[in-house]
Amino acid sequence: MRYGIKTFFFLFSLTILSGCASLTSSIKKPKLHTVAFYNTEKLYDTENDPKIDDDGFTPEGIMNWNQDRYSTKIKNIAQVIESIGGKDAPAIMGLAEVENRKVLEDLVRSNPLRKRRYSIIHYDSRDPEGLDVALLYNPRVFKPTTHTSLPIKFSERGFASRDILQVKGTLAGEPVTVYVSHWPEDRGSTTLGTARRRDAAAELRRQIDAQKKADKNAKIIVLGDFVDEPKSANMERVLKATGRPNPAYQEELFNTFYTWYVQGLGSFHTRNDNKMRDQILVSKSLISSGRGSGLQFVHGSAQIHDPEFAKFTFGRYKDTPRQTWSGTLYIGGYSDHFPVFIKLQQ
Repeated sequence: MRYGIKTFFFLFSLTILSGCASLTSSIKKPKLHTVAFYNTEKLYDTENDPKIDDDGFTPEGIMNWNQDRYSTKIKNIAQVIESIGGKDAPAIMGLAEVENRKVLEDLVRSNPLRKRRYSIIHYDSRDPEGLDVALLYNPRVFKPTTHTSLPIKFSERGFASRDILQVKGTLAGEPVTVYVSHWPEDRGSTTLGTARRRDAAAELRRQIDAQKKADKNAKIIVLGDFVDEPKSANMERVLKATGRPNPAYQEELFNTFYTWYVQGLGSFHTRNDNKMRDQILVSKSLISSGRGSGLQFVHGSAQIHDPEFAKFTFGRYKDTPRQTWSGTLYIGGYSDHFPVFIKLQQ
């Protein structure tokens, strides 16, 4: 009889444990998707394009931009992108300061990115230096439906800069719109630079307002080097991008890198100061509002990606980006910016 009781308790315990295991296995872990942005710092090819000001970036130019240096640059940028966000690398990757489609094709075909099979969206813009924004994406995860290049109407006569890239598609089956933007630099005049960026912010805001008017729950992601930091008037008042995640303020974008800025950290380093120039903004429809809300921003996932190999590890510039150039002096590094990324989940 005692063996019967032992057998009973053994089978009972086994049933309970099997049920727990079955319950655990039935709870699916959320699928994470990395969305990133990277200013590549003057990713030119070595050929002279008579339509843009790239004369310095040729073998005969002041930068002595030869095939060896170009190949090193491609390899370095590819290495950084591959290391972003874990084993799957970014599903969506916004880029700035790329000259043309050729450099993007060289980039995605290089090791270690070749295995990722990234697709490219790029338009030539009116920027006098010929440096554009672009989007790389994993076609197995993100499927674009439409894309366009949106010119910025500057109030300053005769001034032109990078366009805004708009890409609509589905990320893991859900409709999203991605904007990629690189706002104008100061170029010697802070006042003039601020005014130009105000025009860029206003144009981007107009596009977002038009989309939200058609669909108030549209899921929007904005990737960019805004030059202005998160607390600037252009970001907070014109673009309406704030550090307030409260979904009640539906007209605002949530700046996922606001906390990094408050902590004095940044993706760009200049004059012994960190600048949070590179930021990712999301619409409030991507802020978690409960189970069943679909694709959502993962709180706390915003990161400045600063791998050891891509930064100075000692000296005056310790922990800052190891750039390709210091003026016209070739450093042979990666970029003067660190990339930034966030995670989305379903």
